[in-house]
Amino acid sequence: MEGKKKLWGMLRLMNPKNLAREVDVYGYHFSWKAHVMLILGALAGMGVVGMLFQLKAIYFFVLIAAVGIALPILVLDMYKKMYEQKRFADVASYIEQMLYSFQKTGKIIASLKECREIFTEGQMRHSIEGAIACMEGGKSQSGEGILRTSLANIEEQYGCGKIAMVHELLISTEEYGGETDRSVLILLEDMEQWKKRGYRLLAEKKKSHTDNIVSIVVSIILCAVALYILDEMKLMFAMEDSSSIFEIPMIQFSSTLFLLFLLFVFIKSVRNLTCDWLTDAEGSDASYLKKSYDLVVHYDESKAKRKSFLLAGPALLMALIFFMGGWRGAGLVCLIAVAIFLVQHRMGYHIAKKDVTAALYRVLPQWLMEMALLLQNNNVQVSLIKSTQATQGILREELTGLLNGLEENPGRLSAYTSFCGRFDLPEVASCMKLLHAVAETGTGNIKIQMSHLLERVYAMQNQADHLRSDAHAFRMKIIFAYPVGAATLKLLLDLTLGMMVMFRVLGNMGGM
Repeated sequence: MEGKKKLWGMLRLMNPKNLAREVDVYGYHFSWKAHVMLILGALAGMGVVGMLFQLKAIYFFVLIAAVGIALPILVLDMYKKMYEQKRFADVASYIEQMLYSFQKTGKIIASLKECREIFTEGQMRHSIEGAIACMEGGKSQSGEGILRTSLANIEEQYGCGKIAMVHELLISTEEYGGETDRSVLILLEDMEQWKKRGYRLLAEKKKSHTDNIVSIVVSIILCAVALYILDEMKLMFAMEDSSSIFEIPMIQFSSTLFLLFLLFVFIKSVRNLTCDWLTDAEGSDASYLKKSYDLVVHYDESKAKRKSFLLAGPALLMALIFFMGGWRGAGLVCLIAVAIFLVQHRMGYHIAKKDVTAALYRVLPQWLMEMALLLQNNNVQVSLIKSTQATQGILREELTGLLNGLEENPGRLSAYTSFCGRFDLPEVASCMKLLHAVAETGTGNIKIQMSHLLERVYAMQNQADHLRSDAHAFRMKIIFAYPVGAATLKLLLDLTLGMMVMFRVLGNMGGM
């Protein structure tokens, strides 16, 4: 059912009016003139490729139809990418200006009014005006306070944890007072690091996309040149038969299939450029992470081994039956299955642990940054409780365990170092030792201690960025290999058919 909806959604975009409406959702205008020019350009490009491979009318029509379906998707992805980049830039500008303005005015509504002036018409300005109107109206529908209710609209519109963190600092300061200069400096430095990571990832994606396009173009040229060389080889034998290798049905079919696959690769590469920069859409599914986390936390190796033996038993029995019956190939396959079943519990455990560790690397720097801000005006215990209330997912599970451990063994270092202790996170262990030191010594050298904590936070952010970049690079390298693999298969098929034609010609010449 879901697949039918997606297909219908793609087909709907072929109507220029529907495409224009979808583009309008992202705040841009897609004109009829641009639509016509894009179609003509795509048709001209596919016409050149079609003539290069000398496709017959039916195959050429299939290729054009595929391009016609793909073109609106590519257009929409282009505008979505621009939309997400603008949202990212708007959030960065909003946070920076709000912090600067609040330092000067000390009031959220005055800061919002000053911040509004740097935005022209758009989603951010509209959200800010809504928050100002709510504050000036003076009524809270949720009972959480007028400041929190007013700013919640901006948080919901953008779904960015950094906005919520800044709002929490501003609300706390306005309601309860306190020194904010150091907290503002921490957030501004964090914003600068965040922007650098975002733009660096975008640059890497663009470079990978360019590499993928080069791979596609080279694959097309290589396969086309190979066909023309095979076609010219008939001149070596002075053949009377003037039929071209391009006219072989299998060549026509494989060329069409090859070009359709390259079109799919291009779309996949373009879509990798589009992501939600604010909510880390490249993160794993929450339900999958919860299951993986539970598997690691409640892992019982002896129980898992018994399950593996139970799974391997039937496969081993089948292997013995096949070997006794003389079917060695089938028996060997069953033995391989037995080996996999015997180690499947370890494989599943290590995969789950690796995925949860990567997810924690993504969320822990944000939590540690919140802790650094909370510690400006609270002790460690209160800061942990407040940060737990604002946290969701697997990190909340770990924080709950940490708080329970502190209730049972207050002040003990082991209660702190047990936090995320099942996972390979050496930076977290250093941070927790530092938090233990802060809890024991009080806030006397808070500036020095926070400086050390922030150094570790930035180290974790860099590590998380490195892991995400590696994962992205791996995916893009796989996409880069798709055209190479397809070209290899295409060349093997073309060379095989070409050699068959040559052997047939040589046989006919020998018969004469």
